[in-house]
Amino acid sequence: MRVLIIEDGDEYRENLTRFVPGPEYVQAHSGQEALGILAASKVDLIYLDMRFDRIPQADLLGDHAAATRDQNGDPLRGWRFLAMNQGLFILAALRANSHVGVPTILAYDFSREPQRLAHLQRIHPGLRWVPDAVTPAEIRALMGLPA
Repeated sequence: MRVLIIEDGDEYRENLTRFVPGPEYVQAHSGQEALGILAASKVDLIYLDMRFDRIPQADLLGDHAAATRDQNGDPLRGWRFLAMNQGLFILAALRANSHVGVPTILAYDFSREPQRLAHLQRIHPGLRWVPDAVTPAEIRALMGLPA
């Protein structure tokens, strides 16, 4: 199994490599980098971070002007919105580039947002999620790996 980890740091790669051995892990630090990897090679699963607050603003996907308008004209809040929801913008870019069929695990706690999750799963049928506090066994199960 080949897993593409899309995150702005290295924590998920380090933890998955250490605690969920077996798959081949490939990493991208931005949505654009992930699209490049997907254009060049096949992956079986995507493990996606929601928040990307440690990459340059220029590397964030999404429309900053629209985000700024939605944030009462505050450009800093617009950037923060893009960074805090970057996983959703990456999901949209994956869909726009015909990668919607790749099963995706989004690192975000949807336990208090079931309607938001249901909406996202209608658009991205292979979408699953994990909260920050998740066990290796739970991740293995979501990846379809043996216990």
